[in-house]
Parts: sequence; structure tokens; C-alpha cells
Amino acid sequence: MSNSSANKPIVAIIGGGPAGMSCALWLKQLGLSPYIIERNAALGGQLLNIDRINRWVLGLPWLTSVELAGRYGKHIGEEHIPIHYNTELKAIETTEQGYGLVLQKMAERNETLMQVQALVIATGVRVLGREVFSLTPGFDALVAAGLVGCFPIDHLARIESLRGRTVAVIGGGDNAHFTVKDVASAATRTYLLMRSSPKAQNSIRNEVAALVDQGRVVEYQGTEVDAFRQTQTGIEISLKQSGSIAARINVDMVFTRIGFSPNSKFLETLGILATIDKQSAGYVLTDASQRTSLASVYAIGDVACPSLQSVVTAIAGGAVAARAIADDLNTGGNV
Repeated sequence: MSNSSANKPIVAIIGGGPAGMSCALWLKQLGLSPYIIERNAALGGQLLNIDRINRWVLGLPWLTSVELAGRYGKHIGEEHIPIHYNTELKAIETTEQGYGLVLQKMAERNETLMQVQALVIATGVRVLGREVFSLTPGFDALVAAGLVGCFPIDHLARIESLRGRTVAVIGGGDNAHFTVKDVASAATRTYLLMRSSPKAQNSIRNEVAALVDQGRVVEYQGTEVDAFRQTQTGIEISLKQSGSIAARINVDMVFTRIGFSPNSKFLETLGILATIDKQSAGYVLTDASQRTSLASVYAIGDVACPSLQSVVTAIAGGAVAARAIADDLNTGGNV
């Protein structure tokens, strides 16, 4: 694929979530030619998995995350920004003009070559859960039995079925605390199991602390799960503190809220991209303008922002990167 858009610099964006869409929109307005490479069949990223009212986006009250994704995707369509759905980046090489990308449709053998002047990594994060407990005895059996939920809001569809039951929530951050608050509205007893101390924001932490005071939530801090065991009446969880078994609790359902991991591991198989600087946890390091350690490669959204993962920061990061790309390619873009 050659640079055929009136000789406008071509920029490939790997990932079609809010960050990638925002970057594409700004790139177009700044006089460049963006292409979104999305491995799924629709734009939206993690928003497509969260069917819950999003009250954090200014000016768009009462829309669910799925509805936000639809609105953003419609805007991209109205701007006629090209999108390669169900497509992965399979290889990359440096060229005199920038980078040569090898793209492949999922479940197909045919490959497409694309020459770009810049590349944007916007691949987001994935939910942790199964890999964290993969070596913990009994966990895989619970997953197979449908007794474990790992996605941040998968408990919502189960609230009524949890009425009168006992539930364990594992994690100490915001998602764990929000889950405890929701579950405690129905469950007879809810356990909050934290490996260290609470890390949730004060507002939701205080609400859960009130539930603890009321006896509706039982909290364990500085505690690790040693093993899970499915019994005839439910699930037995062995808890250890300082390396020794401290307690055994019996529950009907387990929700893990361990956190997220950046979708950056795929870079390790992609030549020059394997050398990109990352934090120890895998988040891509960037400067204030979203530039990475590689020339003409940028990273935006959750894959590069472990401290505040949200729609609004993703959208802002996309705009910042687009302006940096325009400046770096000397297009003289102005808004």
C-alpha cells in the first residue's frame, strides 16, 4: 500500500479503542492520513466489554460504555477514516520512508504490505486473573465449574443469583471495592481478601469500611490465597498470612479483581519493536508527547498509562500524540 492520499504522511494506529480513535481523528484534522488496525470486528476496545453507565465522561451522561463506543465509532465512520478490522500486525521493518508493516487478516493467509511514516501503539490492557492463580491449587477447577469471575463487572449479571449467598472478592483496588459494594447489596456475607492494604480511592473505600462496621463485609488484609477446594456445599478457601495458614472460609462464588496488564507482549516478536523501552510491568514508556524510545513510534492510552486508565485520559493522549506526530513529520498542522 503506497502513500496515495495526496501525498499525505500515512500513520498506522494499532488498536481501535478510544485512544486510537481519538488519535486518528486528530491526525486527519492535522492533515495526515491515519489508518486504524483493529484485531476485532468493531471499534471500542475495552468499552465493548463494559455495559455499565459511564458517569466520568463530561457532557455524555447516562450513556453506557458500549453506547460510548458506538458513538465514537460512528464519528470515525463519518470522517471516512480507513479501518482494517480483524487484522493483526505480523511483521515490521524499517525503511527510508519510515516503516514497512506486514498486516494479516485473522484466520486468513493473505498478507498486506503497508508503508507508513509513523506508527502508534494503542493496544490497551487485559484483565488479570487466571494467570495470577494458575498455580494455585483448585483454581482451574473452579473456573471450569463457572464459580469464578475475573472481569471487573461480571458480577452485575449475577447479583440476583447471589442473594442470600456468601461471596469472596479478591483484590484491594477500586474494582475490588466497587464489586464488594455491589455484591453486599444481595449477599448474606461478602469477604474482601487483600494481599496487602487497601488501595482504593477514599470515597469507595469509606463505603466499604462502613459495610465492614455493619458486619455485612468481612475484611482480610495482608492475606494470600493458599488453595481453593470445591466441596459439596460450595468453595473452601485456605488463607495464609506470613506463610502460614491463618483461616479457612466457605463461600459460594469468587470474584478476582487483581488489576490489568498491558497488551505489549506481542511487541517482543516484532523485530525493532522488541527493543522499545518499557516499565518492568510491561507498560510502554513515553515522553510527555507520547513518543517512545523508537523514532516515529508513539504509544497512547492504557498501554502507556498505568497511573490513570480511563476514557478521558485515553482520548487526551490520542490528541497529544497526533500533534506530536504532525510536528515531527513537519506537516505544520494547526488547530
